[in-house]
Amino acid sequence: MAAFLIPHGCRQGPGRENGAGDDYGPGVQWGLSVSLSEALADPAVIADVAVAAEGAGWDGFFVWDHLWNWTFAPFADPFVTLAAVAVATERVRIGTMVAALPRRRTQLVAQAATSLDRLSAGRMVLGVGLGVDSYGEYSAFDEPATDDRARGVAVDAAIESLFPMLGGDAVPSAGGRVTTAAGVQARVPIWVAGRAGLSAGPRRVARHGVEGLALVGVEDWTPEHVTDALHAGSLTGGSVDVVLVGGTHPDPDALAGAGATWCMPEILPGATAAEALAAAATPPA
Repeated sequence: MAAFLIPHGCRQGPGRENGAGDDYGPGVQWGLSVSLSEALADPAVIADVAVAAEGAGWDGFFVWDHLWNWTFAPFADPFVTLAAVAVATERVRIGTMVAALPRRRTQLVAQAATSLDRLSAGRMVLGVGLGVDSYGEYSAFDEPATDDRARGVAVDAAIESLFPMLGGDAVPSAGGRVTTAAGVQARVPIWVAGRAGLSAGPRRVARHGVEGLALVGVEDWTPEHVTDALHAGSLTGGSVDVVLVGGTHPDPDALAGAGATWCMPEILPGATAAEALAAAATPPA
């Protein structure tokens, strides 16, 4: 698959604190979702890419959580990498896109997320999902949740545990102990991953009352993708973030009108550091 290219027809949402995008219409914010393999497995390189993105007017900077994928090149840890990004930037939202909860200890995910929220002065978003076993990220290590149904059960249990942890509150399942120092936000927001055309993600958002739905699996996003996802979860536009990850976003105003709040192109495995820097330095336009 080719490395990331800025798709045509992208427009930034309302002007941000740095003044970028003041002439653009209402609606979506723009983020980058970045692979952490090969040349981009170096947190210092990713921090430089994030600085370029912030300077160019992007609103968010999010990183993948994998051990490897189709390239079989090893990935950097997303939370360590986000620490470098948090220190290097001042404005952009940061987060995971998305953390594979069934192969991570929930209490450690919460600890990392709230630590990043403090480090970034309240800019952290925790994107979560099932993960995939297409390349052995579960089965190669004898992880028990090797199918989607088992991983779905694990994600549901993890989200419920995360609520008090991410707020710095007492955790009933841990004997009422406080397991995590609170972040700057009242609770680090959670975005749940879902695949366009399937109802599991939207229904999970509704079931747990989390803040966002991160949709994947579309080459060219349309308003119908947004409205279909909201309908699948009986969700109301404007009640949750709807994040359109990957692909192109030909009519962002129409996407915003349907209920999308973020458009998020990707920097894919195989991108060089120079390509990633060039993509990030190109304003969404």
